[in-house]
Amino acid sequence: MTADNKQSEQPATGVDVAIVGGGMAGASLALMLAHYCPQLSLALLERQPLPDPQASLQLPSFDTRATALAAGSLQLFAELGLWPALREHCAPIEHIGVSDRGRAAGIALRAPEEPHASFDGMLGAVIENAALGPLLHRALARTGVQLLAPAQVDSVQMHEDSAQLQWRAGDREHTLRARLLVIADGTDSPLCRQLGIDIERVSYRQRALVTTVGLAQPHGNRAYERFTDAGPMALLPLPPRGGQHRMALVWTCEAADAETLAALPERDFVARLQRAFGWRAGRIERAGRLHSYPLSLSLAREQWRRNLALVGNCAHFLHPVAGQGFNLTLRDSYGLAQTLAREDLARNSPGQLDLLEGFGRQRRRDQQLTIGFSDRVPPLFAAPGLMARGLRQVGLLGLALAPPLRAGFVGQAAGFGL
Repeated sequence: MTADNKQSEQPATGVDVAIVGGGMAGASLALMLAHYCPQLSLALLERQPLPDPQASLQLPSFDTRATALAAGSLQLFAELGLWPALREHCAPIEHIGVSDRGRAAGIALRAPEEPHASFDGMLGAVIENAALGPLLHRALARTGVQLLAPAQVDSVQMHEDSAQLQWRAGDREHTLRARLLVIADGTDSPLCRQLGIDIERVSYRQRALVTTVGLAQPHGNRAYERFTDAGPMALLPLPPRGGQHRMALVWTCEAADAETLAALPERDFVARLQRAFGWRAGRIERAGRLHSYPLSLSLAREQWRRNLALVGNCAHFLHPVAGQGFNLTLRDSYGLAQTLAREDLARNSPGQLDLLEGFGRQRRRDQQLTIGFSDRVPPLFAAPGLMARGLRQVGLLGLALAPPLRAGFVGQAAGFGL
């Protein structure tokens, strides 16, 4: 990453790769392409104004969503030179406790005992999205990527050798032609609908409650995945702020229960949370404003065509169990960047079909394992029958006692070796 870059006042009319969507997925892919494929001309289009790369980060203590970065994702960001900046805003995960509420068996993962799934002595790290997004865009501002924002993409036309975008900045209309178009504009993507890309959806008929909670004692860099009869709960460590020990909460529950919980006063909600989760993390003192969203699996039936690729939530949106969604997106983005880096792009187009098919084949196994895990595990742990409970206990006990089995499980979750 070399030359400083500001949002372009004279946008280009043609680039090698155009990425639509400047969120965490699109920004991460743009950084990887700039790093591994410096010969490519790149444009990133985002409909919202981008963060000021010179502004200081003003992070709230509560009411902000967070992302758990697996060890493999930390390694990818380290290769991009971003780890020193990210480290200042991350809470490391050095221990992970996985348990089934009310049952004896569980798994305790510790970084020193899982060297194959660790980065810099960590199994992962947690960073608030309010910090991660601006840090990614600060790094982008130091690359040659052309940043177009706010840019509203109205339509796309696919041609034999390129994709042509019609986009607007205010009342000015522009045309951009790209040899490869990457769509990264999230779930319910308007461009995917326009291109007729079918999305397979499965509703879990549950909701996730997300908030920040304050603890009476330090979390000790521990993360907890707690399975209950209603669904999984996760508490993830956050950096302390304002003298408060903090963790990020993701609480999966039935839609009616989520509505009831969201309506409770803070004191009553904290009491319900303490009863449901238990005391493994100590006493919970407070909770921020709750965010609630429906849980589903969505998977694009086509993640690539000639001159077109999908990354991020428009390609796959997962159940939040084990926090694998963004980590899978990073591995997809790295796979695409590496595929293009190995090609002679002076002679061959980055959008040629056989190149993108090779990228798809290379990513298939990781996606199948990760999506399958996130789809099948929550129903198993929510099943109330004695047989289901027995299977859960056998599974957790097997992972706890069998190092090769645990190594495979943890290595997959960490994103190494794929």
